[in-house]
Amino acid sequence: MALRVAREKTFREGDYYWPYDGRWGLPERPRPDSEDELWEDEVVQEDLTHSVLDMFGASQVGQEQEILDAAPLSPEIMREVFGSERPTRADYDRASNAMWDVLRNGYGKYVVLYRDDAPDEIAFIGVTGD
Repeated sequence: MALRVAREKTFREGDYYWPYDGRWGLPERPRPDSEDELWEDEVVQEDLTHSVLDMFGASQVGQEQEILDAAPLSPEIMREVFGSERPTRADYDRASNAMWDVLRNGYGKYVVLYRDDAPDEIAFIGVTGD
Protein backbone atom coordinates (compact mmCIF):
# COMPACT_ATOMS: atom_id res chain seq x y z
CA MET A 1 0.00 0.00 0.00
CA ALA A 2 2.78 2.46 0.89
CA LEU A 3 4.51 1.76 -2.41
CA ARG A 4 1.29 2.37 -4.32
CA VAL A 5 0.73 5.67 -2.48
CA ALA A 6 4.32 6.76 -3.15
CA ARG A 7 3.98 5.87 -6.83
CA GLU A 8 0.68 7.73 -7.18
CA LYS A 9 2.11 10.84 -5.50
CA THR A 10 5.26 10.77 -7.65
CA PHE A 11 3.24 10.42 -10.84
CA ARG A 12 0.71 13.09 -9.86
CA GLU A 13 3.47 15.58 -8.95
CA GLY A 14 5.49 14.74 -12.09
CA ASP A 15 8.53 14.04 -9.91
CA TYR A 16 10.17 11.64 -12.35
CA TYR A 17 12.45 11.67 -15.38
CA TRP A 18 10.52 12.58 -18.51
CA PRO A 19 12.71 12.34 -21.64
CA TYR A 20 10.48 14.69 -23.64
CA ASP A 21 10.89 17.84 -21.53
CA GLY A 22 13.27 19.51 -23.98
CA ARG A 23 16.50 18.81 -22.07
CA TRP A 24 17.38 15.43 -23.54
CA GLY A 25 17.38 16.06 -27.29
CA LEU A 26 13.97 14.52 -27.94
CA PRO A 27 10.99 16.55 -29.17
CA GLU A 28 8.96 18.06 -26.34
CA ARG A 29 5.61 16.57 -25.52
CA PRO A 30 3.27 16.63 -22.55
CA ARG A 31 3.52 14.12 -19.77
CA PRO A 32 1.06 11.23 -19.94
CA ASP A 33 -2.30 11.26 -18.20
CA SER A 34 -1.86 7.83 -16.60
CA GLU A 35 0.86 5.44 -15.50
CA ASP A 36 -0.35 2.96 -18.11
CA GLU A 37 0.22 5.58 -20.80
CA LEU A 38 3.64 6.37 -19.31
CA TRP A 39 4.76 2.75 -19.58
CA GLU A 40 3.55 2.42 -23.17
CA ASP A 41 6.39 4.73 -24.24
CA GLU A 42 9.41 2.79 -25.56
CA VAL A 43 11.96 5.37 -24.35
CA VAL A 44 10.53 5.26 -20.84
CA GLN A 45 10.54 1.46 -20.94
CA GLU A 46 14.24 1.57 -21.85
CA ASP A 47 15.44 4.42 -19.62
CA LEU A 48 12.90 4.07 -16.79
CA THR A 49 11.80 7.08 -14.74
CA HIS A 50 14.62 7.28 -12.16
CA SER A 51 11.97 7.38 -9.45
CA VAL A 52 9.82 5.20 -7.22
CA LEU A 53 7.66 4.58 -10.31
CA ASP A 54 10.35 2.08 -11.35
CA MET A 55 9.64 -0.08 -8.30
CA PHE A 56 6.83 -2.46 -9.19
CA GLY A 57 6.66 -4.53 -6.02
CA ALA A 58 7.86 -4.72 -2.47
CA SER A 59 9.63 -7.67 -0.90
CA GLN A 60 9.23 -8.52 2.76
CA VAL A 61 11.96 -9.35 5.25
CA GLY A 62 13.47 -12.71 4.35
CA GLN A 63 12.10 -12.80 0.79
CA GLU A 64 14.33 -12.89 -2.27
CA GLN A 65 14.38 -9.43 -3.81
CA GLU A 66 13.43 -9.23 -7.46
CA ILE A 67 14.82 -6.62 -9.83
CA LEU A 68 12.70 -3.43 -9.85
CA ASP A 69 11.31 -4.27 -6.40
CA ALA A 70 11.86 -2.45 -3.13
CA ALA A 71 13.02 -4.42 -0.11
CA PRO A 72 13.59 -3.48 3.51
CA LEU A 73 17.05 -2.63 4.71
CA SER A 74 18.49 -5.33 6.95
CA PRO A 75 18.71 -4.58 10.68
CA GLU A 76 22.51 -4.66 10.37
CA ILE A 77 22.55 -2.00 7.64
CA MET A 78 20.00 0.10 9.55
CA ARG A 79 22.26 0.09 12.62
CA GLU A 80 25.30 0.85 10.45
CA VAL A 81 23.69 3.69 8.47
CA PHE A 82 21.32 5.22 11.05
CA GLY A 83 22.70 3.97 14.37
CA SER A 84 19.30 2.43 15.09
CA GLU A 85 16.80 -0.11 13.81
CA ARG A 86 14.10 2.53 14.42
CA PRO A 87 15.34 5.62 12.61
CA THR A 88 13.46 8.91 12.64
CA ARG A 89 12.97 11.22 9.67
CA ALA A 90 15.86 13.31 11.03
CA ASP A 91 18.09 10.20 11.14
CA TYR A 92 17.13 9.40 7.54
CA ASP A 93 17.72 12.93 6.28
CA ARG A 94 21.08 13.07 8.04
CA ALA A 95 22.31 9.69 6.80
CA SER A 96 20.53 9.11 3.50
CA ASN A 97 23.72 9.78 1.48
CA ALA A 98 25.33 6.80 3.23
CA MET A 99 22.55 4.59 1.87
CA TRP A 100 23.84 4.98 -1.68
CA ASP A 101 26.69 2.65 -0.72
CA VAL A 102 24.26 -0.24 -0.12
CA LEU A 103 22.19 0.17 -3.30
CA ARG A 104 22.50 -1.69 -6.60
CA ASN A 105 21.18 -0.46 -9.92
CA GLY A 106 17.70 -1.78 -10.54
CA TYR A 107 16.87 -2.43 -6.89
CA GLY A 108 15.17 -0.24 -4.31
CA LYS A 109 15.08 -0.22 -0.55
CA TYR A 110 12.56 1.04 1.94
CA VAL A 111 12.89 2.18 5.52
CA VAL A 112 10.16 2.54 8.12
CA LEU A 113 10.71 5.86 9.89
CA TYR A 114 9.56 6.43 13.45
CA ARG A 115 8.17 9.36 15.40
CA ASP A 116 7.73 9.12 19.18
CA ASP A 117 8.83 5.46 18.94
CA ALA A 118 5.93 4.56 16.60
CA PRO A 119 6.02 3.92 12.82
CA ASP A 120 5.24 7.19 11.04
CA GLU A 121 6.20 6.93 7.37
CA ILE A 122 8.04 4.80 4.84
CA ALA A 123 10.90 6.20 2.77
CA PHE A 124 11.89 4.64 -0.55
CA ILE A 125 15.33 4.97 -2.11
CA GLY A 126 16.86 3.25 -5.09
CA VAL A 127 18.88 3.43 -8.29
CA THR A 128 17.30 2.82 -11.69
CA GLY A 129 19.48 4.90 -13.94
CA ASP A 130 22.87 6.42 -14.50
